[in-house]
Amino acid sequence: MAPGAIDIPTPALTRNHSAASSWSSDPVAFGGDDQWIYLPDTKRFDLSRGSLSKLVIDADDGVRHHKGCMIDPEKTVLVIIDMQNYFIHPKIRDHAGGIAAVKPTLQVLEKCRKEGIQVVWLNWVIDDYDLRIMPPAVQRAFDRDLIATNGHGWHIGLGAELPDGMGRGLWKGSWNAELYEPMLAASRPEDLVFAKNRPSGMWRPDEPLHRYMRESKKKTMLFAGVNTDQCVLGTLTDSYSSGFDCILINDCAGTMTGFSAKEVCDYNVATNYGFLTDSNAMLASARI
Repeated sequence: MAPGAIDIPTPALTRNHSAASSWSSDPVAFGGDDQWIYLPDTKRFDLSRGSLSKLVIDADDGVRHHKGCMIDPEKTVLVIIDMQNYFIHPKIRDHAGGIAAVKPTLQVLEKCRKEGIQVVWLNWVIDDYDLRIMPPAVQRAFDRDLIATNGHGWHIGLGAELPDGMGRGLWKGSWNAELYEPMLAASRPEDLVFAKNRPSGMWRPDEPLHRYMRESKKKTMLFAGVNTDQCVLGTLTDSYSSGFDCILINDCAGTMTGFSAKEVCDYNVATNYGFLTDSNAMLASARI
C-alpha cells in the first residue's frame, strides 16, 4: 500500500478467468478532449497531457488499485489553504491538526520549488463589502459560539474585534489574517497570494484563483492546509467540478472536526475527486 492510502474493505470481484487472457495492456483514456491516460503496465495515471516533463507521485493503490500518477510540474500548482494565524496560531485556538501539518507542508513546499511547481497561498481575507454581502449560512458557521455564549464569541465571529491587538477576524491587513509565522517565513516574492471570501476559493469563475488557473493553463492542483473537511475540501471539489486535476496531500492538511471527518475526506478524494498522497511520497517523487 502506498503512503497515504486507506485500507478500506471493498467487495470482492468475480472475474471470468476464461477471458483474462484477452485483457489488454493498452493505455486507457479517461475524459473527452482533455484526457488522462491510464497505463496498465505501471498502474499509473498520466495527467501530463503529452508533456515530456513528468513527475511521478505515489498515491492510493490501497483504495483504487493503482500506483499513483504522473504530472507536468509546469502545469501544476501547490495550493496552501488558510494556514493563517486566525486558524492555527495557539493564541487564538488549539489546532493540533493544523500545527502538525506545518512541518510536512514546508518540506513539500521546498520540493515543489525545486521541481518548478508554482506555490499559491489561498487565504480567507474580508473587508466591509465582503461582510455586507456574506451569506447567512457562511456567517453562521463562524458565529456559532455567539449564540451559545450570548454574544461573547470574540474568537469566532467574522470581522469581530479580537483581543490584544490581533485585529478584526480575518480582516484585510490584520495580524490574525496573516500567514502563520513559519509559513510566512517560508513564503517568497515569486509565490502567488489569492484572497477568498468563502470556504472555497474556486466557488465561482470570477474568483482570483479560478481566473489564474484558466489564464495560466495550469491543470493540476496539489492541496494542503486547513480545514481538511471544510475549506480544503470545498476548494478541491469546486476545482474538480471545474475540470482541474486534484491531489490531496493528506498529512499536509488538518482539521479540528472529529467523527473521522479527515478519513472520510481522504477516502472520497481517493475514490472520487482525484488522488490521495502524502508528504513522504511527494518528497520521493522523481522525474522520468
